[in-house]
Amino acid sequence: MQAMHHGTMKFRRWRARERGRDVLAAALYERNSRARKRIDRWWAAGGAHRDEVWRGAWFLLSAAHFRFGNHERPERVVPVLEFLLEADPTSPYRPRVRLTACLPQTAADPPDGVYMGDPYVRRLVEAALGFPCPALRQRLADLLSVTDQPGLLDALETAFRPRAHLGPTYLDAAPPGHETKCNLWRGGCPDSFLKIVCTNPNLPRPPAQPGDIDLSLLALLKNRTDLLPAFEQDALVLRLLEYLGTWLPEQVHDRCRRALRDLSAREGVTAVCDQAVLGDAEAIAAARDAGYRPASSAWTPIFLLLTRQFAAYREADPNGRVLQLTYPIDGLRIEEDVIIDRILAILDTDLPDDVAVAVRRSLRDLGPLSDPSANFERWGSWGMRRAIRTRAIELDPEAVAAVVDAGYLPEDDDQELLPLLFLTEQFERYDREDPNGTKLRAVLTEKCYLYEHQHFRTVAKRAGRPDPWPPKQPSPSGDRTTTRHATTWPSSFGGSF
Repeated sequence: MQAMHHGTMKFRRWRARERGRDVLAAALYERNSRARKRIDRWWAAGGAHRDEVWRGAWFLLSAAHFRFGNHERPERVVPVLEFLLEADPTSPYRPRVRLTACLPQTAADPPDGVYMGDPYVRRLVEAALGFPCPALRQRLADLLSVTDQPGLLDALETAFRPRAHLGPTYLDAAPPGHETKCNLWRGGCPDSFLKIVCTNPNLPRPPAQPGDIDLSLLALLKNRTDLLPAFEQDALVLRLLEYLGTWLPEQVHDRCRRALRDLSAREGVTAVCDQAVLGDAEAIAAARDAGYRPASSAWTPIFLLLTRQFAAYREADPNGRVLQLTYPIDGLRIEEDVIIDRILAILDTDLPDDVAVAVRRSLRDLGPLSDPSANFERWGSWGMRRAIRTRAIELDPEAVAAVVDAGYLPEDDDQELLPLLFLTEQFERYDREDPNGTKLRAVLTEKCYLYEHQHFRTVAKRAGRPDPWPPKQPSPSGDRTTTRHATTWPSSFGGSF
């Protein structure tokens, strides 16, 4: 009996959905006046009767392949949408039409395999942008431009995210002569979707999730910078800097810059300071203008140096120990080789003489260490010395000078020692280690992929020495007996599998 009861209930629910769909089809497609009166009466009754009509409408839209591109049947879709866009004063949302009276609160699609006439809310946004009937397309766009219905707002946000997320360079999106990585404009003018979201007075909303960074652009576009503190601040900083690196309307760039200077959360300030140390020009300008400082005082000297705040740097590092103050930091967020690259880069600029002297002194006082694992606090020193040696073999002049002056040689590694001695022109030591050049050539034969031939050629020419680079190996023999033909492979035609 229990099984029969459940079977009857399922049958009745199925019959109810079928009845709503069939009567609505007769009313809309066949223009049956009796069916139309019955539909209007059911809708006005509310409750289960209204639900019957509502779900019947979405069954009809599904059967007409609503928003399935070439498969869509607009002549079957239009009557249903027009019915749903008819006025309904009972709707709690604007505009007061049947559609907003019954839509769910989110844009989530129905679960796979259990479709029961549930609405696909996001397809309404697609229809407002690309439905083949211009008049109905405009009606949907007008609805989305004013609605406060949560599910429709959710659908608009869902459509906004991938357009705001920085992707490839979109052709013809930015004004002539510019490039943008946001897909919201055409020739620098808002596209039809951006017009909708910018017109809707109920967007943007506070983000439901702080990590929903793509929606920060909507707040910037509509000058709702008061919403920006609700986002994850370190991720927001990175996104603001990315937006400043691509074309956006100038007022949006201005808001990005203002937001970078108005940060109050420590995570955001730290992110700006980190990006300034890494050399981002916008982060440097924001940090200087806002007077930001790193969370750790040990980071302050290198931060002030790399942001060219020299008066403050002199006070923070009177003894020229900028690197020595940096590498003992627990949990170093920026790799040692990146720090060295930035130090070498700033030495190549017009530094004040006393600052340049202090930085060079620090660069030469990282000290030898035979076993970097023996003292964790000295690991950063070892990593920085290794980074300096790497730049020296690339012939960076400041790195070469530091290696020579400080004696930064690899510990117990002849295969790394000989190339370094040659490339830094420490020939007295090099000639003692490798008087006839055979050892260096053997190293380069085995590990030539670690070096650039051009660097050795440059040093050899400058020093009047033979080029130590090993000669090219002859190509393998063209002996036909060693050549694999297509028919010898198991997957070739006629081969076995």
